[in-house]
Amino acid sequence: MVQLLTLISILMAIALGVWLVARTRGQKDAVAVRLRLDRSGPGSYLMWDIANVGVAPITVTKLVIYSRTGPNIQPLGIAQVLEREEHTLVPTDVDWTLLSATSMAVCDADGREHPVARQQLKLIQEQLGMLIERRDYTPSASDWLYGATNLAFGMVILGLGFFMLMWVIATG
Repeated sequence: MVQLLTLISILMAIALGVWLVARTRGQKDAVAVRLRLDRSGPGSYLMWDIANVGVAPITVTKLVIYSRTGPNIQPLGIAQVLEREEHTLVPTDVDWTLLSATSMAVCDADGREHPVARQQLKLIQEQLGMLIERRDYTPSASDWLYGATNLAFGMVILGLGFFMLMWVIATG
């Protein structure tokens, strides 16, 4: 009897999983989000092109950037109401969270998230990576010795200063 109940519960769990996967794949997202930089240079803005491709109007309330440290939620000052086949551009500042982002999404008033395509996110991150100057610097042995010598002389000077201060306090 126990084996029969176990078998039935496993089959029900598998059926529920298949139904959930089929349901989510069957739904087409009503919001299309495209990303681009307004220019390639310092001080550029990330432009969120948010379009309503569904039949019902939607209200965009916030932008979410997920990274390894957690979500970064940017609420919009004024909620954007998008009618059918309407789109809007939302500019945001480019900062370091964009480089470490794992995914991005747009949230509507109902609390649903509409994700940005991972290919677009990777493309934006590659563009930003090319804008940031990355130098590959490998210090030599003489650089290390020069730094160690400077550190040793600094410690000697600080030690002498501390000794003189204590001498003045003790004999004062």
